[in-house]
Amino acid sequence: MAWRAPRSLAVLLLLAGCWALLGAAPARRAPATRASRTGGSLLPDSLLARVGNHRHVSIATFRHSWYQVAPPQRPDSLTPEGARRFLDLLVGKEVLGEVAARTRWTWTARESASYFGLADRMVMSAMVDSALRATFLEQAATGDTLHDVERLGTMARERAIAKLHVRFDTTLTRRLAEDWAAVPRPSRDSSLMAQIRVLGLMPRVAPSDTGRVLAHSADGDFRVRELIDAWARLDPLRRPRVDTPSQIQDLAGNGLYERILRRESARRKVIAWPAIAGALENEREYISVTHLVAREVYEGLRSDSVTLRRYYDQHRHEFALPLRVRVLELDLASREAATKMALDLRDPAHADSLIARGKRSGADYTQVLTAESDGARFERMLAAGTGAVTGPDSTQSGWSVSRVLEVIPARERTFEEAAPLVEHAWYGEEGERRMVQTLARLRRQVPVTINERAIQRLVREGAGPPPADAFLTPAIGHP
Repeated sequence: MAWRAPRSLAVLLLLAGCWALLGAAPARRAPATRASRTGGSLLPDSLLARVGNHRHVSIATFRHSWYQVAPPQRPDSLTPEGARRFLDLLVGKEVLGEVAARTRWTWTARESASYFGLADRMVMSAMVDSALRATFLEQAATGDTLHDVERLGTMARERAIAKLHVRFDTTLTRRLAEDWAAVPRPSRDSSLMAQIRVLGLMPRVAPSDTGRVLAHSADGDFRVRELIDAWARLDPLRRPRVDTPSQIQDLAGNGLYERILRRESARRKVIAWPAIAGALENEREYISVTHLVAREVYEGLRSDSVTLRRYYDQHRHEFALPLRVRVLELDLASREAATKMALDLRDPAHADSLIARGKRSGADYTQVLTAESDGARFERMLAAGTGAVTGPDSTQSGWSVSRVLEVIPARERTFEEAAPLVEHAWYGEEGERRMVQTLARLRRQVPVTINERAIQRLVREGAGPPPADAFLTPAIGHP
């Protein structure tokens, strides 16, 4: 089973079991070897710890990380004991980074694609921010202080495109509009995954058209293949519906504008801007730590049927099925329609027919409620009893009507039923145990200096108000 490290540094170590272990036991101290804990006389009061020769945990880093952990894992107040426990987590994170950096790792294709995709998004976001800032200043110089980001973006794009004197092949734009219009629309009655698959479909463009020039411009020709590539890069959930030649021209204009921004980003060396370079360095370290933990913790971690059966017997109650209520729920636009549907649902045959028709069209109108998943609705439906119809109830999108189909008693799962859950739980628990052992071993390899004076200052001042999250991309106005 493949393991994927969580991104949040706090979650990374929470999953390692450190917070759970430290929460029930005295604070664990860093090993005293190799000058690992001193009075911190060589560190300024703003630094809580030094890991290795160049890694630091500052008070600012501590506070930012503290607020990234949600209650109840994060205590309400910062005590001396809590501060030291949480600092141990942050030191552990830096130890992982220090050790991981010592090895050259071979990235997977997915990791490479993710990294370069992140770099591209950050660079392009920075360039768009810069264009918005320039457009805002131009408008402000004329007395128009426009703050609508969407309108500013449209103006920036149109001004850039106007300078290119674009000329379109109108015959080709009409043909491409027909290709785009032929892309199927997702059905509202289909499942979410089915709708996403339809949204991800690409237009079928004749191979003879892909190399044709769609637009001539002062910045060079723009070909159909570039349009297709740009469309493929768009998030399927954010793709606009395209039906007309003018919309094809808009897409081509976006492609030309993007070309300008990319060339300008290379000239300005945007990828080297501190905010972007720092975020990419963090991403590289994240990938390295992922490989380190996979090797040190999860490599060779295998289960067998005897081990899983023993684990199931020891945790049988954890895999039991709770009391459940299966309901048919329909959302309608008006109260009148919902009232009529409520009357119809009193007939069991009508309800069964609705469920069958929905399944044939790929929709499931039923759901199973538990006390944990939706406590209030579960209690209401349980009290109503099998066969009861509730509603119409007002919702954000209209009116809801429900019929209680059955109340399903709680029961224990057999080992055969629970096998996938048992394997997942055992894998997580055993991986957590190995992760804690690995962290303890690695910390003996890396010198750690703790600044007790800075810890005392942190506790006196407290965690403070939640800091605003730093943006990964430079703000508008960056050089």
